Amino acid sequence: MKSAPVGVSRAERALASIPGMADATLGKLLADGPTNTTWLVTQAGERHVLRLDKPAAVELGLDRAGEQAVCAAVAAVGLGPRYTWFDTAAGVCLRPFVDGASLAADDLRDRRTLVGLGAALRRLHALPAVGRPFDPLAAARRYADQLGTPHAAGLARRAEGILTAAPPHPSAVLCHNDLVAENIIRVPGPGLVLIDWEYAGMGDPYFDLAVVIRHHGLADDLAGHFLGSYLARAPLQAERSHLAHQCDFYGVLLDLWNLRIAL
Repeated sequence: MKSAPVGVSRAERALASIPGMADATLGKLLADGPTNTTWLVTQAGERHVLRLDKPAAVELGLDRAGEQAVCAAVAAVGLGPRYTWFDTAAGVCLRPFVDGASLAADDLRDRRTLVGLGAALRRLHALPAVGRPFDPLAAARRYADQLGTPHAAGLARRAEGILTAAPPHPSAVLCHNDLVAENIIRVPGPGLVLIDWEYAGMGDPYFDLAVVIRHHGLADDLAGHFLGSYLARAPLQAERSHLAHQCDFYGVLLDLWNLRIAL
């Protein structure tokens, strides 16, 4: 059964518990996702985003302490907003509202946008190790176990087969792991800011690229352009093959995710 939005009363209590925010005003509901609810908050003329966890955040394996460390690292280099409050035990966090426009799927079919995103990912993947390892196959198995159907079990086996057929990337790097269009913000001036780092962790950098490509249905020529933009050179055949495996894997993981959140 789908979870209900976090109520206004809980949001107001959470906001009042954050130092310096007792006189803040709770605004509109921004999003109601499977793991959390987010609200717009105004205080002293500044806008913020308040996020409150739902029980599914634990059920789906999110690591808020690891996320907090990742958010600090990416904020230091301007790739993400700097959180002003993070209570991992209570499932409450507060960050500045990012002034800009979330990308839409069609924006990711623009070659210049893909060049900018490739450069942003190159910077992200070059950061020092932080956060826990991200194991997307473990996530696929967890979703399948929670669904408990033969179809879900078959999808998990298919996901495992895809990864087994492809050698792992030689090094794990810090990845966002959920680069859907709405998590990519075009800010005033050159550059992109990435938000919603709850799945971030050390993993295969090509998984980040695969989410962008497969989630948004990019054609092969755009996928190749994006990979070349990320590498800042012409891709090798082995790199194209590795990305293709990651795209296939993500497609199966996405099927399992969609089934899981529909419960």
